[in-house]
Amino acid sequence: MIGPSKVEVWRVDLSGTRGHEQEKERPALVWRDLDHVKMAIIIPFTRTVERENLRYTHLVTPTRKNGLTDESIALVFQIRAIGKERLVKKIGELEEDEITSIGAILKDLLRL
Repeated sequence: MIGPSKVEVWRVDLSGTRGHEQEKERPALVWRDLDHVKMAIIIPFTRTVERENLRYTHLVTPTRKNGLTDESIALVFQIRAIGKERLVKKIGELEEDEITSIGAILKDLLRL
């Protein structure tokens, strides 16, 4: 399996972006906590379901465990590091099968 055994869903503040980067406060996966440098590797979500047609994305259905309120598309191709001060509030955790699926997409994206 690629990635951590626990992937958390957080509200993150992505204000101050450029171009086609995801912006505003929104849910995102915290894929890896880089506590030693006060940063986190995140994968942002969008509720624009049409984005599911893009390569390197994954549809996540809301569950009580993940805390999402709408069907959301994990934009794996927009993986990035952010300062931990951008983490607003933990809302849930991703299921193990979702971690495995997104991990496979990430492996393909990064050519690992």
